[in-house]
Amino acid sequence: MTTAVVEALTDRELGLLRQASTDPLLTEQVLGRLWPRDRLVLPRQRMHALRPALLPSVVLTGAGALWVHAGGTPPQVIVVASPERCGHTPRTLTRRVRLPAVDVTDIAGQRCTTLERTVVDLARTAPALQAVQAVLCAMARGTRRAALLAALERCRGSCGVGRPRARAIIHAVYDAPPA
Repeated sequence: MTTAVVEALTDRELGLLRQASTDPLLTEQVLGRLWPRDRLVLPRQRMHALRPALLPSVVLTGAGALWVHAGGTPPQVIVVASPERCGHTPRTLTRRVRLPAVDVTDIAGQRCTTLERTVVDLARTAPALQAVQAVLCAMARGTRRAALLAALERCRGSCGVGRPRARAIIHAVYDAPPA
């Protein structure tokens, strides 16, 4: 019986994988570190991979939050919200934002925007393709249109930028005939 890998791979383990040319099949790069793909299956596992770049006081938002909720391609840079400060590091962009408690959830001990708020934020501000993909992701996960529109209504002040665009994308995706 083998023991599950619970942390990033050691340099020795990575060397063995590279020798076998299996690196891309078995590992995923997350913020500059290789992780076994089988340890990035669940939201709590994906959050664990991002934890070294997160302070306990911030809320993970944007594409990083979508990756934690739904998987897919890990973000190159993560965006976080903090009511006190803004700034950036090579891997983190901090925005000064106060989020309603209803739009924040806890995943593996780290605060993160809910799937609905994450999707709405991406629909408001991300490039068009990423915005539509986020809404499609929410729909595929069973998120109701009403839940997205309710999250959108809570976007006030500077967070309200892009609300008409987000509303239009949400309606277009949910009104489209099934493929």
